[in-house]
Amino acid sequence: MDATVTIRIDDIKWWVNEIKGLRIPQPLCPEHDLRLTPVKHKVQTAYGVPVTDNEGSRRLYCAEGPHIFELSREFRDEKKYVIDRIDAKIFKGMKVINLDDEALPIAKEKIASKDGKYFVTSQLMESKRGLQVVIYAGEKGKPAKTQIFVEPGVKRMAFDHKDLRPTDVFVKIEATFDDGSKQSIEQG
Repeated sequence: MDATVTIRIDDIKWWVNEIKGLRIPQPLCPEHDLRLTPVKHKVQTAYGVPVTDNEGSRRLYCAEGPHIFELSREFRDEKKYVIDRIDAKIFKGMKVINLDDEALPIAKEKIASKDGKYFVTSQLMESKRGLQVVIYAGEKGKPAKTQIFVEPGVKRMAFDHKDLRPTDVFVKIEATFDDGSKQSIEQG
């Protein structure tokens, strides 16, 4: 992460320092930009001995105010949560390869109408049954779309019956296979 950036989570600024590959989130006062320190938190060990456990504190102190920030979780858990939230933004943008399913994406192509209102996405997949082309099409911003599956190995074209019918989007869809045979779905 960029060392010149702070992240605001739960009304506290956080600066993530990286030391030897270990990311250490440091809370900062959103008003004074000073490091916040956990308010001393006393706990008892299993033997009944009182000890200070700053990591278990739910309160952070700013010396400039002075003022206190309340945390919704213990400090150690809040630091982990901050790293998890930052990583979630990264994970959200990652490509997913689902090894639980039977198809792995090989290539993907997206196109849209000139006015941007409609889209067609084609995806080449390798599945247990062989090569498969999946075509998604519909109107941008609407949840309903059509999914068309073309399987060259078995010379078959089908669609997902839970989604829009292909004829709700296209006048005609035709697949021509390597042996010259054709299969089509069209308004009739």
